[in-house]
Amino acid sequence: MTVAEGKASSANEPESDAVLELTLLGTADCSLCETFALALQQWVDAQRRPVHIDVIDICDAPELETRYGWHIPVLLSGEQLVCSGHFDADSLSRQP
Repeated sequence: MTVAEGKASSANEPESDAVLELTLLGTADCSLCETFALALQQWVDAQRRPVHIDVIDICDAPELETRYGWHIPVLLSGEQLVCSGHFDADSLSRQP
């Protein structure tokens, strides 16, 4: 499960310098996680500001597996839950 960092821009619109920091929690061999990551990548590609995504396999982090194991994929902005299970572009777009 991988997601590239991105920034897209348009000559007509100003860019924001604020980097959106996200964490994507999932695990290998999770088709829902892969689908979520692809949708997230499309969203990132369409942004006009920098986006940084840390991708964490919860199998490598027991505390995260205990907390989020039944809810993956999970997208966090800091400690705040943005969405889980299915990608929600509206919820993500409301992030400062």
